[in-house]
Amino acid sequence: MKTYHNGKFVGKYDTSTNVNILHILRWKIFENLPKTWQKQKTIKPLVPQIEAEKLADKEDFICWLSHASFLIQLGGKRFLIDPVFEDIPFYKRQITTPYSLKELGAIDYLLLSHVHYDHFDKTSIKALTKQTFKAVLPLNMSKLLHKILDVKSVELDWYECYDDGDIKITLVPAKHWGRRGIFDKNKALWGGYIITHKDKSIYFAGDSAKGEHFEEIGKRFDIEYALLPIGAYKPEFIMKHNHLNPQEAFDAFKKLKAKTMIPMHYGTFKLTDEALDEPLEWIEKIAKENPNKIKILKVGKILKV
Repeated sequence: MKTYHNGKFVGKYDTSTNVNILHILRWKIFENLPKTWQKQKTIKPLVPQIEAEKLADKEDFICWLSHASFLIQLGGKRFLIDPVFEDIPFYKRQITTPYSLKELGAIDYLLLSHVHYDHFDKTSIKALTKQTFKAVLPLNMSKLLHKILDVKSVELDWYECYDDGDIKITLVPAKHWGRRGIFDKNKALWGGYIITHKDKSIYFAGDSAKGEHFEEIGKRFDIEYALLPIGAYKPEFIMKHNHLNPQEAFDAFKKLKAKTMIPMHYGTFKLTDEALDEPLEWIEKIAKENPNKIKILKVGKILKV
């Protein structure tokens, strides 16, 4: 499914070959920049739902912390996924982080999906210094993490599983890529995660374009909740190779044969051309047409699972 060649991960789920610097410059200079001079429509910002007292509950829950950041409690263990609580290079947060680290409580596992700045944020990770937990990462990401934190970690290849008794964490494929600097493209693997405890299974997709991997994952796992990205999809000629729009995310959900879809990766950073509230409006329309399939969480909302 993937290969490691000359120090880089390559294969059919590597979309970096579609990231053409000339196309990006054309977009930034001739399409994106002029829009900053135009009058933009009024945006409806996300409004967090603060339920700090519920974070102390012993029951299983999913809490969306904005963008692709989640706090999940399953089987008495806490999972913090892709924590990004601050501004990132070139982009400011458009909403506040709903909870402080103290309110989030002690975590047991830190899960990181890939090295892009809106998923791997050094400042947010460094803030975890006083906590004791195990980090689970894709191959070759530990070196980067250990420059920030002295923490126990385990690296996984696609479909490899970290087994901790009743808790199982499996890295699954995503159609994406990774880079933080000029010379480190695809030096580390990327992916999503399946977290299982007994008969409960939660899928976190990370970043991904559409592809046959969703159907493959659905055949291997019985997924209850699918956390799928719906934002950062315009301009299509660039972003279709890296991200899902809301309809593509719902199509992926159906291929996964999951029970409930939870949208993410929208409303936090203005990464691309679509209006900040456009993904939410689009997924609300799809949800209305498909009752009981999509659970749209407010930032900070505690969903018992």
